[in-house]
Amino acid sequence: LIIAINEDIQSRLLMSLPPDGGYEHKCRRLSEFLSLDFCGIHQNPTTITDQSLQDMMNPSFWQRAKPFYKLVQKNAADDIFGGGGSDESTSLRNSISQPRMIMTDNGAAIPNQYGWPLREAAMLMACTGITRFCLDTMDAQFETAFQSLLQTHFHRREHLENMSISQADDQLRKGSFAITGYFSPQQRQTRIEHHFEALRSKFL
Repeated sequence: LIIAINEDIQSRLLMSLPPDGGYEHKCRRLSEFLSLDFCGIHQNPTTITDQSLQDMMNPSFWQRAKPFYKLVQKNAADDIFGGGGSDESTSLRNSISQPRMIMTDNGAAIPNQYGWPLREAAMLMACTGITRFCLDTMDAQFETAFQSLLQTHFHRREHLENMSISQADDQLRKGSFAITGYFSPQQRQTRIEHHFEALRSKFL
C-alpha cells in the first residue's frame, strides 16, 4: 500500500512505477481513508460505522478530532491536508497558532476551519481509516486463503465419510499453520461446518 497526500503526488508516484505492476489500486490518496465506504471496502457496509471507527481511536485523540469530525467528512478532499491554494491560504492552513474553536457574531462556538486543528483532526481520522482498511484487507485475504485450503483438502464425497470436525481441523492445521493460526479454534470449526454442509448439499 502506497499513500500519497494528494492527487498530484499520487500521479507522480504512478508515473515513476512500472505501468504493468498493478499499482493503480495500491497507490491511494490519504483523503480516501476519510470515507467509511472506502475503509470498509472488504466488509458488509453495515459493519463499518462512525462509532466503530471512533472506538478504534485513543480517547484523547478522539477528543481532539471530535469537534471537526463532521466537517472533515463533509470536506474530505485532498486540500484538507494542505494541497493547492495560494501561499497566503496555505500559510493560514498550516498555522499552529489558530484556535481550535472560534466565536460567531451570534456568540456561538464553532470549529475553526483554518489552521492546524482541522488538519490534525483529518490526519487522526485518516490514520484510523488506514488501520481499519489494513485490518479488513488482512481479514479478507486470510478468509480467502482459508476457503481455498478447505477446497483443496475437502472437495469429494469420500471426504465427508468418517471425518469429524476435529479431524478436519487437524488436517487443515498440518496443511498450513500460518493460515489456520490466524483464526481461533471456534472460528475454524464454524468455517469447516459450513463447508461440510455445502459439500453434503452438493453430493447427498
